[in-house]
Order: sequence, then C-alpha cells, then structure tokens
Amino acid sequence: MCRLLGLIANKPVDLEFSLERFRELAKKHPDGWGMGWYEEGEARVFKQKISALDPQSKLLQLSKSVMSRIFLCHVRRASCGEPREENSHPFMFDNWIFAHNGTVNREQLRRKLRGRYAEGIAGETDSEVYFRWLLQCIEEEGEVEEGIRVAVEEAQGSAKGALNFLLSDGEHLYAFRYGESLHKLRREPGGPGELSYTSSETGVLLKSKLLRGERAFLVCSERLTKEGWEEVEEGSLLRVGGDLRVREVRVL
Repeated sequence: MCRLLGLIANKPVDLEFSLERFRELAKKHPDGWGMGWYEEGEARVFKQKISALDPQSKLLQLSKSVMSRIFLCHVRRASCGEPREENSHPFMFDNWIFAHNGTVNREQLRRKLRGRYAEGIAGETDSEVYFRWLLQCIEEEGEVEEGIRVAVEEAQGSAKGALNFLLSDGEHLYAFRYGESLHKLRREPGGPGELSYTSSETGVLLKSKLLRGERAFLVCSERLTKEGWEEVEEGSLLRVGGDLRVREVRVL
C-alpha cells in the first residue's frame, strides 16, 4: 500500500508537494514519505516520518526549491521495519536512488549480499535489502537490465508481496512492475497555466510550474490525471534515458 512516482524530464523542473492532500494520503499511508533527486549529477534524498508533517515540514519546504531532471517520490505504509526515517524511502547507495512498493523476504535476500552491499544497511526494511540485492546483481552481470532480470527472478521466490520499484543512476529512470499497479505517461510541452497532478483517491498531490513547458515521462502507482496513462505490463521493466526514449522489456 505505497505510492510511487517517478519523473524524468528533458530539463530540470520543479515538483512541489501539496500539504493538505498529503494529510489525506497519510491516513492510508501513515509511516513515512520522501523524495530523491539529482543536483548537478549527484544523488540527493530527503525523507521523514509522516508524523513530522506540518506547514514547516522540511520536505514540504524543500520541494518548493528543488529543481531536477529526475525525481523519485514515495509514501510508505510499513510492512517491515518501524516507522523511522531510516526505514522511509527512497534509499540511496553510491549515485543510485531506489523506492519500492511490496514485500520480499528480507533475511533470505540479505544472506545473499556480499562485500560492500552487505555493509552499512541503516534500516530494518526488506526494501533496503532488495535495493542492495539489485545493485549487487547489476554489478555481477555487468549490465543493468540483465542484472535486474537476475535479481527479480531470485526475489520472486521469496516475495511476500509486490516487487514494484523505481530506480535511477542519474542518467536513466528504471521502473519495474510485478504484483501491483503501475502506470506510465509521456508528456509533451503545452497546456495553459500551472500543472497539477491529481490523485483519484486523495485529490491534488503535487504541482509543477515548469513541467508544462517541457517533455517528460512519468511513472506512477495510479493514473494521476485524465491524460493518456497506460498500464505497464506485469513483469516488465522500463528504461527511460535522458533523451526520453523508452525501452520496455519483459524480465519476469
């Protein structure tokens, strides 16, 4: 029961959260929320417990000033790990950012981690271990798509829920669907006024003044607008590059 939102645009854009609507969302997703982005090519993540939500919330204030070509956003309801900031998403390792919706067998995957991928795990979540497992497989296979294929095949055997995730290396946005809904949207420049994205369940969730003038590709747990969102096929991986070309392959 998590919300995932990934965005990649041709130029840096803004992405501001709406306080009141996140309060509504927090009733169903009460544990944590966060945002990952890239600043001059360097990964940045900020996250907090949902109980810290107020008009002066640092994340809300931060979202008013951050500009990036890539955003990964997440609202969490815990299936593993206490509601602490360390357990909130997104997670960061090297220059990778990751957010997950689902549940895997934490201990089974952790036993497979080696070297630096087994070190310094700060939280108690299955998702952080799943992230490290993905990166370890990518390194071992020497190629991102094949590494993800190997990782999710193994994770499927221990999955207690969905394997959906968003992943970025600062150049590409990756999105994988297995077990929960995931939708995609290509946007072209145009449209009057400020652009608002609206959740069918919670109302306005976020807004952007600059996105309407740029090309972009979005991936989200639900269709946020009345635009032409398409469902990502079950078991499919999306890779979106800086030129916004999309490659979709079946990996599970």
